[in-house]
Amino acid sequence: YMQEKQDIRVKRLKEIVDKTGAQIVLTSTWKLGWEVTDKECMKEGGKYLDRKMKRQNLTILDKTYDQGWNRGFGITHYLNTHDVDTWVVLDDEIFKDYEAEGILPHLVKTNFYDENGGIQEEHVKKAIELLNKED
Repeated sequence: YMQEKQDIRVKRLKEIVDKTGAQIVLTSTWKLGWEVTDKECMKEGGKYLDRKMKRQNLTILDKTYDQGWNRGFGITHYLNTHDVDTWVVLDDEIFKDYEAEGILPHLVKTNFYDENGGIQEEHVKKAIELLNKED
């Protein structure tokens, strides 16, 4: 049952990617076990994540690097060092530096991973609107 729920959430992520051309950059704690190039050294959690994504023909482009608990810093540092036009952050948590780093207008706040947690239909819709918005 949980497997089915997870697959639905990955399909919702695929819908966002398909309708916007977005690329996936990990900002969550999933990034701790995931590696961009050194797949041999990747922890089991990272391998699991890659397998889940591959089933929906999704790939993860990259990951952010935070300083301590400053996830917002990791996001803005990535944006400042890469050519990014539009972006959203899908997160079930609001980190203390999100406001200072200007993340909040780009945040699609999900619920923690429970029965109704993860990416839901309303999050898909909001993410697509933000990513396809003309400046």
